Order: sequence, then C-alpha cells, then structure tokens
Amino acid sequence: MKHLYYLLLAIILLPCHAANAQLITTSPTIVQRSSNPIVITFHADQGNKGLMGLTSSTPVYAHTGIIRKGSTKWEYAPQWLDNSAKYKLSYVSANTWQLTIPGINEYYGITNAVEVEKLAFVFRNANGSKEGKTAAGGDIFVNVVQDNEFELTLTSSAESEYITQARDITFTATTTSSADIDIYLNSTTSSPVASAKNATTLTKTIAINTPGTYNVIARATSGTKTATQTSTVTYLGQSTQTDYPGGIPQMGAKANSDGSVTFCLAAPDKSNVLIVGSWNEYDIATSQPMHYQDYNGNRYFWATISGLAADTDYPYYYLVDGQYKVGDPYANLVLDPWNDRYISPTVFPDMPPYPSDKVSDVPLAVYNSSINDYEWKIKNFKGVDQSALVIYELLIRDFNGTEGQSLGNGTIAGVMEKLDYLKELGVNAIELLPVMEFNGNNSWGYNPNFYFAPDKAYGTPDDYRKLVDAIHERGMAVILDVVFNQSDGLHPWYRMYDIDRNPFYNGTAPHSYSVLNDWNQDNQLVQQQFKDALIYWLTSYNVDGFRFDLVKGLGSNQSYNATYDQSTNTWSGVTEDKTNAYNASRVARMKELHDAMRTVKPDAYFINEDLAGAKEENEMSEDNETNWANINNASCQFAMGWQSGSNLNRFYAPLDDNRIWGSTVSYSESHDEERMAYKCEQWGNTGIKGNVAMTMRRLGSVAAMMLMSPGAHMIWQFQEFGADETTKNSDGSKRVFNNKC
Repeated sequence: MKHLYYLLLAIILLPCHAANAQLITTSPTIVQRSSNPIVITFHADQGNKGLMGLTSSTPVYAHTGIIRKGSTKWEYAPQWLDNSAKYKLSYVSANTWQLTIPGINEYYGITNAVEVEKLAFVFRNANGSKEGKTAAGGDIFVNVVQDNEFELTLTSSAESEYITQARDITFTATTTSSADIDIYLNSTTSSPVASAKNATTLTKTIAINTPGTYNVIARATSGTKTATQTSTVTYLGQSTQTDYPGGIPQMGAKANSDGSVTFCLAAPDKSNVLIVGSWNEYDIATSQPMHYQDYNGNRYFWATISGLAADTDYPYYYLVDGQYKVGDPYANLVLDPWNDRYISPTVFPDMPPYPSDKVSDVPLAVYNSSINDYEWKIKNFKGVDQSALVIYELLIRDFNGTEGQSLGNGTIAGVMEKLDYLKELGVNAIELLPVMEFNGNNSWGYNPNFYFAPDKAYGTPDDYRKLVDAIHERGMAVILDVVFNQSDGLHPWYRMYDIDRNPFYNGTAPHSYSVLNDWNQDNQLVQQQFKDALIYWLTSYNVDGFRFDLVKGLGSNQSYNATYDQSTNTWSGVTEDKTNAYNASRVARMKELHDAMRTVKPDAYFINEDLAGAKEENEMSEDNETNWANINNASCQFAMGWQSGSNLNRFYAPLDDNRIWGSTVSYSESHDEERMAYKCEQWGNTGIKGNVAMTMRRLGSVAAMMLMSPGAHMIWQFQEFGADETTKNSDGSKRVFNNKC
C-alpha cells in the first residue's frame, strides 16, 4: 500500500493510555470486532493539521483499510482517491469531522474469518493534495479488540499529559464488559478515590493544585480477569519574568564565559516553556521552567544550564505550554526519531542515538560546544566575479551513488570523488540543492525543517566542511540553494501553534506559488531567522553565497493585493497576475538579506530565482544581485531542431528585455525542467529524434552558445543517458526529473 512506509511513523491509539487531544476519537470508546456502529471523529486541528481550517463546503474523505493480526499490511482498502459516498466524512463543527462505520465486515467488505487488529486511516481532501495524518506524517490506527477479550481504557479531560495551571481534571475508566472498577491516585496500595460495582464506566474528577506528577490508576476486575491502566498528568511550574542576560535575547544556544550555556526560544503568546535535556535524563517532572522576557513586541524564553562537559553531545527539546514538544529552530544538529535509523553508519559514523526509551515524536536539537570547530585549509577563498560564474547545479542525492541505478543514495563522500571531474569540466562554482535539515532522507531538499542544521542523510557536519574545503582547493566556489518561502511541518514554530493563530505562518499563502507551509514574511522573527541562518552558513561552513528559491513568495503579505481573513489566517483573491506583477517589497526584502550577508562576507554571491519582470530584477541587480534567467523552452526548441521559439538571445542579459549586463544567471536546464535530450528523443525534428549522435551535437551547440555569451551561466548535473527515472518529489512539489543529458 501507498502508506506502508509510514507504519513505522504512526502513533497507535491504544486503549491502554489516557486520551488527551487525540487526533481521532471513537464511539464506542473501545472498538470491538462486533461493534455496530462505529463512529470515528477526526479532529483536524491535531496531528499534522493538514486539513485544518476546511469548511463544510470542502469535502473530506477517509482512505481506510484494516490491519489483520500479525501483519503490517493495509487490506480491504479502496484505490487512492476513491470518493465514494461511504468514505465521505460529515462536517460537525470547526475542525471536527465524523465517519460512521456500520460494522467492520459490512463496511470493509470482509466475507471470511479475518482477525482484525487495527483500523487504518488517512484523511484527505477530494484530490489528495491535503492529508490529515499524525504529527509525524504517519498513518492513523485504531485498535480493535476481539469480542472475547476483556479490555480497560482510561481517558482524561486534560488536553495533554502536562498542565501549566491548577485545574480539575476528569478521568473516565471504560471496560468492554461489566466489572468492578476502582480509580486510585498515585498508588493502588492506598484507598481508591472512586469505585463502582458491576459497571462498564467510572468517572472521577480530581483537583490538581500543586506542581508535581499525578498518577491516576484504574483497575477493573471481571470474574477472573483483571486489567490495570495508568494516566499520568504533570503540573508544571510557571515560567517567570526575568530578563535575558545582557538584556537582548539571542535565539539558540550560546556558550558563556563561565562554561554554562544559555538556551533561548522565541515563543510569542506562550506562557510556559520547559527545556528538557539529556543532562537530567529528559525528566520533565524535575525540569525547571524557563524564564521569559518580552522584548520588541515578542516573548523569549531562556534558561542557563551549567555543568555541560566540553565536546559532548547533549540532545534537548522544548515543551511549550505543556502541550507542544518541539526542537530548537536554531539547532546546529537535529536528531530525527523517524528517519535517522535508516542512515548508514558509513554515511554518519557515531551519530548520537535518539533516546527512544525516554523521548518520542519530537526532533531533538543537539548542543555540543565544539560542533562548529573546524580547522579550515582554505581560509580566504576568492572566487570569480559574480558575472563570470559558470555554475554546476548539483543534487547530492542523485549526483552519485550506486552506479547505474537510480537509488537516490548519493553522499558527500561520493561528491568528493568527482570534484576533479567537475574542475576539468570548466565550472567555477558548485551550487548545492538545499542541504538544510529536511523532512525524510530522500528529498530534493525544498522541504526544510531546520535552517541551521545540515541534513545527515548526506554526511556529518564536518563532511560538509571538508567538501567546501576540497571545492575551494580546486578553485571553485560553493553556493547553497536556500528555501525561505516555505517549510515542512516539523519546524518548531509551525508545531507550536494552531495554524489559524500562528504568527509565523500564513494559513494559506497570499501568493500563487505556495507548495508547503507558507512563511509569514512580515514577521520580524522569521526574517531574523533567515538573516542569522545566512550568516551562520557563511561563517561556520565557509560557503560563498546563496541561490534563493521562489523569491516571488518573499514579498510582504499585503503586496500581493489579496484579501486577508484574520479569523482563519488565510488569504483569498490570490492570482498569478498579482503574484507576477512588479513588487517593490521583494526588492527591499532581498536587499535586507543581502545587507545581513555583507556584515560577514561583503562579496558573497547572491542569486535570486525571481523570474519576474525586468524592472524588478534590474532594481535587484543595482544591489549587486543576480537573477535566474530560464531559457529552457528556447533551448529545447533549438535542440529539437524546431525554428519556432528557438531564439537564444536571452542568454545575454541586455538582449533579455534590456536587463543590466551581467545581472543574470542564464541556463538551458535546471532541476525544474525536463531534459533537452529527453525532448529530442521524444519530439525531435527529422534526423534528430532517435539519433543519439545528432542529439549530442545539438546539445553541444546549445551549450556553446550559452557558455560563450557574456555573463553568468548554469548547467544542471549530468546523468547517464538513457537511464530514465520519473520521480515525484518527497517535498510535495510537482517536479519531474528524467536522467537524460
């Protein structure tokens, strides 16, 4: 099944735990094999929140099947995107939807004896472009209890297992058959706080007034069968107002002169944050609340930790308002609980292990005092003038790997082996597709989650630095492709808020090119994060500049002339014409980022994927910025031997709608387009189609005209001719990539 991979990522709604703010709830509370009917209530504001905010006018469907005992395989599920009435959910209220299953056999079409262990779900909109899954992006499961089994479940009215204020919490014990039920507080050796004889439910409200951990235990006995379940609620201490040392908060982890480390998280509108780390075995009950300071209209939480040994890994995370477990947006290394296990030790030796026995379902930041220590061989590299760049666009995932196979297992070590080839090719700069910590291990990188951490799928932090050094040794520059228009769903600032009240993100984008989660470009902390990230990679990884993805999405919200609905944090009236129109705020925004870069590396390369009009891009070039110039269509027409649309004058900036000389990086292919060779093979003119030798000559002619035109140019990495692969990007974009050169 399409979703089998995510089985490893899923949270299972077991009937043996307290249910707090569940992604789905069921009626009956314990689903049995013969339950009839079963009402599934889907809470779209939980989990990955992919369907959050949809109204009754937008249908939601369940893609659902069963998992039989002893298996991990989906069965009795429909084809993906089956919009039959039986799979359509009913709208109940905001972010609440229901699906009624009349009976497991009837609904799923089971006609023989099948021992069903779980019901499996993914919720989606009609075309599957939006999905409701677990917070980790996994499938959702409901346990099914066999009719002859005795089960007990214990649920709680608390939204999570942590609370930040004194309150009364109601606990409900439910059994599959009549039983004697007792509820205890902290120990079954004391007298029960509530009891019921020959019952199937027992409810008790407990006042929690003092900070600490409360264990509520339910025990039920039916004949010779006894079941016990525990629900834990921890009342956290309060964050208190105390100014950050020095008075100006600095996000991330900062080492102090006395050996201590101060950690700081920006969290506007939040009231309580704990830092939970390996230094106290991730014990939330004994973790101290962070202090907070309100500064320049934002709230920052901070704590200073002493006694951390030098050159030692300390994983940690933040618990926000007792509800959200998140990593550190400024983490320099991130541990992924879902994907790290698949990274080979040969790629990342001695990777810090994820403490899965103590923590789950949250990316961990890693603090190490020496994580950025590196003895550079080339300390003052100077590349060619920006207008003379010949860039090789390189995706580490596909550039190298198992020879002759498209496995996507390229690594930094493999790139290192081919640097001499790239030097001999004549390029003077290598542009790496995004390498900042992205979702999963197999991606183009346009789905970042953390902007200060290199993704471990390609190698260690020092592997990246060795690569930069080796490229510099050969006289080539290093340019990073960065994604400031969107992030994936594990960024801490995305996970900390419901999307309709998230100050860092737009619920829907004000521009027409949004793919994932659209950053609120007007938020000062978002822009500070971007500026700090640029400075970090320029200094800690010694890169030489950046290519900025989808600059059209980096303008101020109001600049797109869309209509904002504050109650839902969404934009309507979005059109391509408005997005593509001249936008002064984009010019100003890129200059701000450039000014930040100049503070540490004045001559760093600055390349925009703006693909806008000449007026906007010429204003950017006046700030010594260059802009992508896409000549793919004309290049393909020329290569295929068709006269129409084959003029290649745009390789030279002044002939490209009067753009300023040297202001463009023109190219015939990039990662966004189909290969010219593939088009020649499919649609070439007579004498070209099916003629490999002629195709190669045609491609050589395009390359010669491009590279001999004055100005900067770029080539997209070569692949083995004939090894065809069509890949849907794991970051949600709709790019098609064919390994043709």
